[in-house]
Amino acid sequence: MSTAEVIFEKAKHLPDSLQSEVLHFVEFLLARCEREAEDKEWARFSAHQLLNAYGPADAVYDEE
Repeated sequence: MSTAEVIFEKAKHLPDSLQSEVLHFVEFLLARCEREAEDKEWARFSAHQLLNAYGPADAVYDEE
């Protein structure tokens, strides 16, 4: 039995108010996953933009 199936089976025995709370928590977790994925996508995009913006000639600015 998958984890989702176990959660479903256990949640069936909860009162409606607690089932609603479980649903809200699942929605919270999904939203958090979306935000994390979006943050990673922006980080990759930003790194790509940075690499494209600077070339070997810009290395002089890294010297002290």
